[in-house]
Amino acid sequence: FAKLFKDEMTLDNLPRGQLVAMCKYMGIPNFGSDALLRFQLRNRLRQLKKDDRDIFWEGIDTLTDDELRSASRARGMRASGLSREALQKQLSEWIELSMT
Repeated sequence: FAKLFKDEMTLDNLPRGQLVAMCKYMGIPNFGSDALLRFQLRNRLRQLKKDDRDIFWEGIDTLTDDELRSASRARGMRASGLSREALQKQLSEWIELSMT
């Protein structure tokens, strides 16, 4: 997901409706100017990318169940009703895509 926005010009070209939808999806307040929404989206994507790198280096096995759920929710993935193994698998796939 973060790779889609590696070129920050992509965010600059999104109309307001799409910016608002992206903010809602990512749990970011969706009010304010277009510039503010873009700023908040860029910050969230940077945070996720940094978190992805940290998880990659520390290992998914080191995360607690709560951390796995939180990381999954932050990336828009299902977080409830899954076993620890399923959470690890989906986050592992995300990290693999994020790091390539």
